[in-house]
Amino acid sequence: MPQGDPLAQDDLDRLVVRTLEERNDFRWEWMDLHVLWSAVQYNDHSLAIGYQPAGATGVDDILHEVDIRSGAWKDVHDALLERIIALLNQDRADDLITLDDILVEDDPALPIITLRLTDKRVITWLRNLRNVRYVEPLDYWPAFADEQRSTSGCSPSTTAVNAADVSTITPNARLPWNFNNHGIPAAWSNATGSGITVGVIDAGISATQPLIGSDFNNGESNVGRTIAAGYTFGNSAMSTCTHGTSMAGQAVGPRNVSGATTGVAYRSNLRFIRACEDVVLNLSSERTGVKNALVALGNDNSIRVISMSIGTPFSSSVLTDGVNYAYGKGKMIMAAAGTSFSWTSWWGVIYPAALSKCVAVTGVKENGSKCGSCHDGSQVDLTICMERNASSSRNSLSLPASGTAPTYIGGSSSATATAAGIAALVWSARPSATREQVLQCLTSTAQFANAPSSTKGYGNINAAAAVNCALAP
Repeated sequence: MPQGDPLAQDDLDRLVVRTLEERNDFRWEWMDLHVLWSAVQYNDHSLAIGYQPAGATGVDDILHEVDIRSGAWKDVHDALLERIIALLNQDRADDLITLDDILVEDDPALPIITLRLTDKRVITWLRNLRNVRYVEPLDYWPAFADEQRSTSGCSPSTTAVNAADVSTITPNARLPWNFNNHGIPAAWSNATGSGITVGVIDAGISATQPLIGSDFNNGESNVGRTIAAGYTFGNSAMSTCTHGTSMAGQAVGPRNVSGATTGVAYRSNLRFIRACEDVVLNLSSERTGVKNALVALGNDNSIRVISMSIGTPFSSSVLTDGVNYAYGKGKMIMAAAGTSFSWTSWWGVIYPAALSKCVAVTGVKENGSKCGSCHDGSQVDLTICMERNASSSRNSLSLPASGTAPTYIGGSSSATATAAGIAALVWSARPSATREQVLQCLTSTAQFANAPSSTKGYGNINAAAAVNCALAP
């Protein structure tokens, strides 16, 4: 059991960041009980408990099959809660604590219980149980970084669009310059995304952009495709954050008659879930929201590709459980490798992109170097050229929050949404293909197919070649 006082937040933050710097990663399982107990003293005090029957093995790979409402899983769940309440009330004669006093979320699908809990006796007991897969502070974030956000977050670019970065295609849509770098127009001769649903998890979409709403079937996208929007964060799918609108627009925006940019898979369906406030998953409610969105999209049989241009530098077992669930349901999960804060430019690939069950995507310049604010590293699988050599402000283009004027959007966020759209094109060329077959077509036809890079994986995707791969007998 931890002795003495908890670490002051400044000392805790220094320890966490030092670990991150030394190991280019951070996981709570590496921390001792004193650090763990200290971390839940701050912010919203939420503690995530992942449970299992004692002796269970390979849980990560069977999460999508587990029924936590019956058998040994339910027995462990019930016994954990009963014992936690008993421990909390051990020295109390009256004013007893009830489950309602401490419960944040009792996950209905995954073996996770989140409680507001700071008692070191209970945390020590949990950490030593074979029935507990992990015990993690869910709301930890360094105090000095509270106000810092990604450079490609919720505020739209103010850079005027250079005429060389956009061209007009039928029926009156705008083509972002970098689509040509990836053979996307050539791929459209054989595949447009028809019949494929892309799930996008992000920070909300604009209520004033009908092209990601009531006018989703505009122009050459008028093929009866479907759009649905929901939320696992906040109280609406709509948000003033422009990021989700940009990502959905790049992946599946309509090839329209309105003079707005087209998406890659312009005949694919869209299911959008607002799961966070912005692109940085620093709140417990955001990490829980993304996990719940992954479960929801995992349970949607129509969805093939999930795009997540969001993340955190800190490993989260709650996020990992969500990824494992959706992956177990057969989804291809594309995630952004990371876009820098002012204090994180040296970091490698962030979570959840760093997980092996995600396809990590980052952005590069025309000359192949990583984009000005992008992360790269050994976990990167694929890249998208989305930044001009001449200016880090001239990125790819997408839909604005309202109106039709193209707007720059950069970072590995943009790269991920574009890659998700290409994956939908490939899958639409061969709807019977497995996730592994689609990914093999993406990697085997990419820039570094024969000799993957140590920091950029298979490199730039070739959409036309990947589609031809899927069409091959």
